[in-house]
Amino acid sequence: MKVEKSNFYIREILRHLLEGEVQSTNDIAKWINLSEKATRNKISAVDFFLKEEGLGSIERKPRIGVWLNATNEQKEKISNLVISNECSIAADGIDRENEILKIFFRLMPRESITTQKLSSKLYLSGPTVLKTIKDCQKRLDKYNIRIVNERTHGFYLSYQENEFRMALKDYICSEKTSDKIREKIHYFFSNIDVYLIEKCIVETENEWNYKFADESFYEILVYCCLACQRKDFSMPLHINQEDVEILEQYNEYPFTVAIFQKMHDKIHVMFSNEDILFLATQIMCSKFMGIDQTEQAWKVIHKYDQKLLSFIDEMLDTIGKVLEKDLKDDIRLKESLVFHLRSTIFRLRYGSPQSNSLVGFIKSEYKTVFRATWSVSILFEKYYGVSITEDEIGFIALYIQSAIERRMQRYKAILIADFTRGHAELISERISRTIPEIKEIIIISRHDFKLYEHKDDVDLIITSRPMTEKDRRIVEVSNLLSDDGMIKLRTFMDELHFSLFTQENPFSPICYPLFDPELMFLNMDFTNKEDVLNYASKKMEEKGFVTSLFARSVKERENATSTAIGNYVALPHGAQIHVNQSKVSIVTLKNPVRWDKDEMVDVIFLLAFKLSTHEEIKRVQSFYQEFISLIETNEKISLIRNSRSEVELYKYLIR
Repeated sequence: MKVEKSNFYIREILRHLLEGEVQSTNDIAKWINLSEKATRNKISAVDFFLKEEGLGSIERKPRIGVWLNATNEQKEKISNLVISNECSIAADGIDRENEILKIFFRLMPRESITTQKLSSKLYLSGPTVLKTIKDCQKRLDKYNIRIVNERTHGFYLSYQENEFRMALKDYICSEKTSDKIREKIHYFFSNIDVYLIEKCIVETENEWNYKFADESFYEILVYCCLACQRKDFSMPLHINQEDVEILEQYNEYPFTVAIFQKMHDKIHVMFSNEDILFLATQIMCSKFMGIDQTEQAWKVIHKYDQKLLSFIDEMLDTIGKVLEKDLKDDIRLKESLVFHLRSTIFRLRYGSPQSNSLVGFIKSEYKTVFRATWSVSILFEKYYGVSITEDEIGFIALYIQSAIERRMQRYKAILIADFTRGHAELISERISRTIPEIKEIIIISRHDFKLYEHKDDVDLIITSRPMTEKDRRIVEVSNLLSDDGMIKLRTFMDELHFSLFTQENPFSPICYPLFDPELMFLNMDFTNKEDVLNYASKKMEEKGFVTSLFARSVKERENATSTAIGNYVALPHGAQIHVNQSKVSIVTLKNPVRWDKDEMVDVIFLLAFKLSTHEEIKRVQSFYQEFISLIETNEKISLIRNSRSEVELYKYLIR
């Protein structure tokens, strides 16, 4: 749409200048209904286009005006361009690349197009088309897609089906807003009922209680449309057999089968098992919200994916030796890495590496851990034949750093003994190695234990048999020497930590997608609320979370009523019609600013919420409920106000 709109203005400017008169920029601006500044930019684009195509130039002189400098022959060619409804002028290099890629992606397998046809469609010279094709090739190199020029036939794309689908998905989903993505989806799949396919995905999500993040939802929608469109092309999809055997055991596989079954029922199309497996690998790489299949997935991994467990054991052994720390017995760390890396392997193998906006901070603040984590890059090649990216290394480093920080916590436990002293000491040693934050274990016989004597001096009480006393610190584990026993104790510790430090976790998991460290701006030096709101709104717009009209709606609501809510906190928000994806931006100030006649503010939560789905409504309701408890005490707000870094604040909100 952007290219077509730009083409309209360019053609109108050319139409006006072909009349031969000297025009003022103001006259042209009124003619095409744009501002003078925008019109000057369009005139510059026209001048660049004419010079590059050898069609003359635009002359401009102050206080005189603007006119077309071209021969009669050049004017005739320009006139043909203007009256043609088929031609498309790509005003700059990126536009040209996108237009040519759009043409290539719509070609059937082995279908070709000549330079002349491309020149005619885009109204570009032959040399310009060839130069742009070279630039397009650079963009396709990472997918191993080649633009082949076959004599007498023209250009066509040479590719493996997997890579083509990923390339087209990335091309479509590269747009910043959901409206633009939808526009592209309907352009490429105009012969398919996209709304019906979308309905199939949403219904399956609801039935399985899986929720894709917005970004992943559109990716899966594109892949489902591709499966429909390309089912008869005889272009095989390639899935690693080892991955197939593992993948078919995970819930992502039957979930994918359910999507395709629903599509079959509604649009009467048969899909191959390769289509199902390919989509399942992409779903494995996707971002989910509201999915909780941890226990079942853990059992599957233990039963079917010993290779992954061995890989993580060797990884922790390697990193631990570099850092001179024993990480192998940290069950929580191992479990976290298992669930993260099972998706990471698929992302790396199937060309969907995840970006990590925190990697710069991680390299700076946790440099020792980051460097130590790099030492395992060779293990990815050894076990899976893939190269790890810096972004993915950053994610792993965060898990390692969290485990190290967790060890700095101190817990004191009582072990109630129903067995010999030697047996009790063996159990005590096992607990200390497996859960290193338990720094002291007191062994007391069941006969000698009196709960009233330990009201405040210990954090947990471990027993192998039921107790008559009731206390939230008591955990019953029948076999403390077994792995299951240690996992149960580890789970209890996590829950205990949560209950002891609830104030450090102000928001529940459903709210986590609202926060982004790149939308947190700490210790800023603003002197008025208008600058604060403009800055935060602009940052949201740059990320594509809101439209350009969002900032205006924030100001309008602020003018209608103050959003200061006490305790030096403000809660401004914009109209949901201008929101593409729900997000919260947080700004803290060096010095409070005047928010209204009564209130000063130095902590600002700028809300961009949309309420178009049940999940979004539930998330926003949860945010408001939990936000109220967050601002009730000075202690919690002070933690935000005094955060030293965006990552520290992010971890406080979501950990």
